[in-house]
Amino acid sequence: MKEKYVENKYAEMWFEDGLVYTIFKRDTVITAQAAETIIEDRLKISNEKVSPIFIDLRNMVSTENAARSYMASKKAQQYLSAGALLINNEIHRLLMNLWLKIDKPSIPTKGFTDKAKALQWLEQFKYQN
Repeated sequence: MKEKYVENKYAEMWFEDGLVYTIFKRDTVITAQAAETIIEDRLKISNEKVSPIFIDLRNMVSTENAARSYMASKKAQQYLSAGALLINNEIHRLLMNLWLKIDKPSIPTKGFTDKAKALQWLEQFKYQN
């Protein structure tokens, strides 16, 4: 059951079964300001409890450099134990791998094209809060 549902103009977010879910809206472009809004809303959902996050990036069009750097920061990853990124094409995979190498998120982060596999991978990072 979805708990603590939040929606902004960029994404829908909620907590369910020990995970934070973030689903980006169609044709989303992530600017630095958008990244701050998304992280602020995600922190509300986390409620100071550490948990993994599932992020569906399939509707996202692009992300500014400053936004990518911010998303990899310790502040943006506060209360997260790991992140699974759902992507749907090789361009997303290349961009995601570049982001992982350049900005180096502080939590285990991995990309997937299969939602079930992403959720299964996140299971190992669930904590008892």
